[in-house]
Amino acid sequence: MRIAFDLRRIGNLGVGRYMACLVNAIVEQAPQHKYVFIMAPGTERLLSSTAHGQVIVSSAAYYSVTEQFAIPMILRKYKADLLHALHFVVPIVKVCPTVVTIHDAIHFVYPEDLPSWKGRIYAKTMMKAAGFIADRILTVSEYSKADIVRYLGVDPKKIVVTHSILDKRFLAAQNAASLRRVKQRLGVTGDFILYVGIFRARKNHFGLLDAFAVLRGTGVRIQLVIAGPLGDGEKLLRDRAARLGVEKDVVFAGFVPDEDLPSLYAAAKTYVCPSLYEGFGQTLIEAMACGTPVASHRGSSLPEVCGNAALFANANDPVEFAAQLRWSIEDTNLRSVLIERGHENAARFNAEKIAQRTLRVYSDMLAKR
Repeated sequence: MRIAFDLRRIGNLGVGRYMACLVNAIVEQAPQHKYVFIMAPGTERLLSSTAHGQVIVSSAAYYSVTEQFAIPMILRKYKADLLHALHFVVPIVKVCPTVVTIHDAIHFVYPEDLPSWKGRIYAKTMMKAAGFIADRILTVSEYSKADIVRYLGVDPKKIVVTHSILDKRFLAAQNAASLRRVKQRLGVTGDFILYVGIFRARKNHFGLLDAFAVLRGTGVRIQLVIAGPLGDGEKLLRDRAARLGVEKDVVFAGFVPDEDLPSLYAAAKTYVCPSLYEGFGQTLIEAMACGTPVASHRGSSLPEVCGNAALFANANDPVEFAAQLRWSIEDTNLRSVLIERGHENAARFNAEKIAQRTLRVYSDMLAKR
């Protein structure tokens, strides 16, 4: 079987890690197949398995008319038996059987995630088209499956849940020197709570700052580190922190490279996720794998992904959320339980198991055709 992967978004945060982990695992599990990796210029280094297939560099921009011509041409030229589009855009002209990953229904639930109204229309249109055109839809949680059925109107039997894979780099033990080095680089002087996420309204950074201010008001001496590219949102968050009187206790770390992330997770006292909507919540299992207790918003896919390995609260209620944060910081016995359960929960997102499930989707689909 010759499998083509559309990996042009592999350089993006979140979805890029999903792409790299899944495709590397599939190639490792099934080296007997032939592979075509469709990638954007300069992203080849982000996939370790490129030596096991043909890398086709395409300059066709994602979310463009050009891609609707360029990708079918590649599929025909390299005689693909199957296309797996690992984000939600698929060619409208169908050249071969198609599998698409739709991570969530974010563009329907929070359309403001895309600032351009044209982008919103295109995203919704292409997501609905993908649901209609693709032979199978993969998604990363039962919660996302329900949303896809609701907003795209597709048959639930067409959708298969295959969770995101935990990147093995988060399973490596972190030494004390690397933890100290990361803290010094960020200017963190003591214990800290960590959140990793881009700036979007649904990510609820403002709610986190409100809860952190309540927590500090109870006398808990701790810092808050917010990591991830915030863009124009950083000024808004700094202003909010200043109004709350906690600006000296909040560290804006900006983008943190992958090689530093495991140490950052491991150094944190608690990992917090105040996000109001996630199709999966990759950072939570990364934190758990690094041995860090997790406190999360009680909503969307987060309880499904975390299982019994996290504390949950309403992130829109600063008092309730602050109480869970304090509990996760100060209760030694609870922390031990959360750390143990976190390791067990992270093990669910095993690369070999998820790759094999995905390969079965390919084989079953082709056999039925």
